[in-house]
Amino acid sequence: MADMFDTARGTVHAWQCDHMGHVNVRAYGEFFEEACWQLYNRIGITPSMLRSTAIHMAAVQQNTSYKRELLAGDVVSVRSGVLEMRDKVLRFVHELVNDETGEVCATSEFTVVCLDAKARKSRAFPQDILEHARKLIVDPTPTK
Repeated sequence: MADMFDTARGTVHAWQCDHMGHVNVRAYGEFFEEACWQLYNRIGITPSMLRSTAIHMAAVQQNTSYKRELLAGDVVSVRSGVLEMRDKVLRFVHELVNDETGEVCATSEFTVVCLDAKARKSRAFPQDILEHARKLIVDPTPTK
């Protein structure tokens, strides 16, 4: 099993907080979205590959759990890992961590499908991407 790896870092800004002073749902999504692109690149789904329309990616499910509050000024990082890699389907998880306390503040599990950009149908991932992703499979037990 592989270890989770860093995919994003940031700081919580006041404009990302709701009327109660906590990070709002949209901001959690932004942190996880940034991490997606780093994870894709790490397994070989590069920006140039996506721009070339060789393949497209489609998110089909996202499950997010909110565990701890984040406040303006908190420094955070996202670490990610592959949960499953099938011919056409990739499942991965992100953990948003408060870097000061080390606490996992939220997790988000994604299921994405590889698409043929022209046919607009699912297709198999290229073999090298399958191989890279399978080397990054992590233990599905969430970090506490």
